[in-house]
Amino acid sequence: MPFCPQCGVSNPDTARFCDQCGAQLIPVPARAPTPASVPKPATTISGPVSAGPTSCPQCGSGVIPGEAFCDNCGAPLFQAPPVTTAPAPDLPFPGAPPQPVYPPPQPVTMQPAPPPPAAIPAVSPSYPTPPPAPAAPPTPPVRSSLAGARLRLADGTVLLLPAAAQALIGRADPVSNFYPDIDLTPHGGFERGVGRRHGRFFVQQGQVYYEDLDSTNGSFAGGRKLLPRQPQPVRHGEELRLGTLSLIVELQ
Repeated sequence: MPFCPQCGVSNPDTARFCDQCGAQLIPVPARAPTPASVPKPATTISGPVSAGPTSCPQCGSGVIPGEAFCDNCGAPLFQAPPVTTAPAPDLPFPGAPPQPVYPPPQPVTMQPAPPPPAAIPAVSPSYPTPPPAPAAPPTPPVRSSLAGARLRLADGTVLLLPAAAQALIGRADPVSNFYPDIDLTPHGGFERGVGRRHGRFFVQQGQVYYEDLDSTNGSFAGGRKLLPRQPQPVRHGEELRLGTLSLIVELQ
């Protein structure tokens, strides 16, 4: 009885392939016939024996029932059910443990950035405009003399006052050899009642004053008669009347 050189299982003398693993058996030379011996008891096989095919599905040779492989070609006589193997997962390196299966990544949709908030224009607080300050009356210039002062007559004639601290105004009198600083004779002084020493202009503490010198026909400022020997300040543009001769005082 030959033994399988691969798995060591004993096989029938006529078998050329191992009934256990299908390996080819080494042929054993036939021995001389021996006298008849007591027949060997049949081997009792425990357990159910499946009735295999009676012929080899590959070469068609007759086979002994119960053998797993054909004695002629070594083909397996029992077809094992196909084993379905799952595809091996991709491993990062040989021998690595199976990796957990994650759901496929979802495509990321880039959302456009929201527009920046519109800048709120700065509003300057509004304040009511204050009313304009009333114009201050012109301040008379501080004078030390009558320089720049003048008298304007009704006919437009301008008489300049001398650059002195005082000046007499009236009519010239050749008989008494009196000549005032401002002579109104050429401008109708005699006819209008202007006296020879009618009055005088002078400067005191930077202000121009006029004083009537006891004239016969009097002096008037703004339609008001002035008292003799009572100096009165005069203002720019003020009307001064000597007798009936009208003068406009202009102070520069």
